[in-house]
Amino acid sequence: MDATRNTSMTRKPPKTRTPDEIRAGSRRLGLILFAIAAAFFVAAFIKQIWFS
Repeated sequence: MDATRNTSMTRKPPKTRTPDEIRAGSRRLGLILFAIAAAFFVAAFIKQIWFS
C-alpha cells in the first residue's frame, strides 16, 4: 500500500460556511420560492379573470 494515497476522494477539503453565508443562502432560497409562489398565484388569478 502506498502511504501517500491517504487523502480524501474530493479535491478540496470541505469549507465551513459562516453564519452570514448561511443567512444569505437562506434569504436567496426564500426569495426564489416566494417568486415561484407569486407567479403561480398571479397565473391562477389571470386565468380566472381572462378565461372565465
